[in-house]
Order: sequence, then structure tokens, then C-alpha cells
Amino acid sequence: MAERFSGMDSPVMGALNKFVNLVILNLCFLVSCIPLVTAGAALTALYSVNLKMVKGEEGYVFRGYWKEFVQNFRQGTVCWMAMAGAGTVFILDLKAVRVFHGGLKGLFLTSTFAIGIIILVVFLYVFPYMARFRDNLWVCMKNSLIIGGSRIGYTTALFLITAAAAAVTVCTPRMTAKMLFFWLTAGFALLSYVKSYFFRNVFAEFENVNAKKYK
Repeated sequence: MAERFSGMDSPVMGALNKFVNLVILNLCFLVSCIPLVTAGAALTALYSVNLKMVKGEEGYVFRGYWKEFVQNFRQGTVCWMAMAGAGTVFILDLKAVRVFHGGLKGLFLTSTFAIGIIILVVFLYVFPYMARFRDNLWVCMKNSLIIGGSRIGYTTALFLITAAAAAVTVCTPRMTAKMLFFWLTAGFALLSYVKSYFFRNVFAEFENVNAKKYK
């Protein structure tokens, strides 16, 4: 009985090994995000490792992460800057709503929120998509929107998971302090790991269609 829990192939050791890998992965992610402009490449590398980890295909986490970070540095960084620019424009548009009145204000507000939803959907999917498929940036962003828009259930679940993590973090000052330790230890990697189960299911049929493009 004891061997079942203490052996190298036991569920306990498997879970412990997975946790250690997530801690290592989280540390790599935090280090590579220190210059914030590289966060896009960091997110792509993070999802690249986790998309393999959920299938037990991760190999050496440290080496795999930095390999993917270097390979996706240019495209991931450009994508991050593009998403940051789009988010900035969205916020400015929201502030500009107060200038309008009546029906025009409602029309402008509706169109702004529609654009915001598009930005959100692309942001949810584009970095995991780049981690899994080899495409140019425009195709990555376009397909991310198509996939996210056609899989409303998955998209809603991914948004709620992300929003819940953010809400718990900022709900009270005391909880924020506790969650800070969580994020610095394994939080980003764990959140990505959970979401990667959803992404693997969503991407499965597209891997069959684009067999030569997926990594």
C-alpha cells in the first residue's frame, strides 16, 4: 500500500512533480515578463508548455519554456503591443462616450462595447493559438476571433475563470496579500494550466484541419 503512494509512478509523486513543474514554469514566466513589453512572448511560451503538460508531453519545462520564448519572441511581442494599443483605444472610446447625447450616445456606446468584446475574445485566444499553430500574426488574430466566436460556451467559461481569479485577488486587501503569494509562487502557470484543458479541446478539430501547421 505504501509503495502505491511513495513510488515514482504513484499518483502522489505525479501530482508533486506536476506542482514543481508549475512553480518552475511560473518563475520563468515572471522573469521573462520583467520588461513588460515581452509579456506576449512570455504568454505564448507559457501556453506552449502547458498545452503539452495537460497531455503529459511537456518534457523539460525550463528548457522547453525558454525555447518557445525565443522562437515566439518577435510575433508574441508585436501581438502584445497590438493588443495593448487596441485596449488603450477602447478605454479612450469609453471616456469619449460622455461627449455624445441621446440616441447617438447609445449607438456609440453599443459599437464601443462590440469592439471591446472582439478585443477580449482575441486576447483570450491569440496567445494560446500562437503557442499551438504556426501562422502569421494576422491569421492568428483572425482565427482566434473565429474560434472564440464559434465556441461561445468555451469562451464564456474561459472568461469566467479569468474574471473569477481577478475578482478573488482584489476583493479585499487581506485577500490581495494572500493572492500575491499565490501569483508569485505558481498562480500564473496554474491558471494557464487549467485553461489549457479548454484550449486543447477547442483546438483539437483545427489540428486535424491544419495538421501541417500545428506544433
